[in-house]
Amino acid sequence: MSKILVSGSSGFIGKELVLYLRAKKHTVVPLVRRREAEAIYWNPETGDIDLQELEGIDEVIHLAGSPIFQGRWTDKKKEAIFLSRCRDTWLLSKALSRLKKTPSYFFSASAVGYYGDRGDEILTEASPPGEGFLAEVCVKWESASNLLESRGTRVVHGRFGVVLSPKGGLLAKMRPIFRFGLGGRLGCGSQWMSWISLEDLIRAIDFTRKHSKLSGSFNFTSPDPVTNSEFTKILAQSLHRPAFCHIPKSVLRVVFGELADEALLSSTRAMPDLLLASSFSFNHSSLFNFLN
Repeated sequence: MSKILVSGSSGFIGKELVLYLRAKKHTVVPLVRRREAEAIYWNPETGDIDLQELEGIDEVIHLAGSPIFQGRWTDKKKEAIFLSRCRDTWLLSKALSRLKKTPSYFFSASAVGYYGDRGDEILTEASPPGEGFLAEVCVKWESASNLLESRGTRVVHGRFGVVLSPKGGLLAKMRPIFRFGLGGRLGCGSQWMSWISLEDLIRAIDFTRKHSKLSGSFNFTSPDPVTNSEFTKILAQSLHRPAFCHIPKSVLRVVFGELADEALLSSTRAMPDLLLASSFSFNHSSLFNFLN
């Protein structure tokens, strides 16, 4: 069994991941920004982290960061996203690289925002990065762990699609809206949405953790991406409700600003080629089957 350090352990994904790992008898140590028992404290703003407490950590799963898809992207919000994803990953990697024995495995969350708005183009891990704020953040986010990789740690970057679960996240927020018959497509609805169930995402993290030959960037997405129109239709059908509403691009841009173009209206058709080539099996490959 491994001693695994997990940042972001109190978040939507982190909570389920911790339960999953502990059920498999691993020792999970949260990395937190407040001092508490059975956890390791760090303060990325000051660079404060106790190297002695990190000694003996076998593996690290780094999920922490300022929410990307919550609230309007003001300059302050964009700075918080950049610092929490790029600076904090670099600081953690630097600290880990200074240990007597570096962790054997370092997993760092990333996002399919790496590819930018690419229309109908099928995107694999071999596809180049796109343009825009989020794509630039993802490129720097992934490169922030280069120092640790140079020390011999096996590094995996998980480019997350939209993570779906009835327990929280986007799906939990959208279901009440759709139950009232207020659901509808965003803009023209032709933009591709790369998604993955929370269960499969956690299983995929564990899969890369256990397979020692796997490293580099992986698309953590279902092999069945859907357009926004298809997502709207399938979700409405699963709740036995109509979905006649439509929110025009102009309204989304007024309400959400830059976030609308980079996330809500952006088209990312990412495929999990490397996971499939490594024989990972999805429990939820079809959105229709997952929601029904």
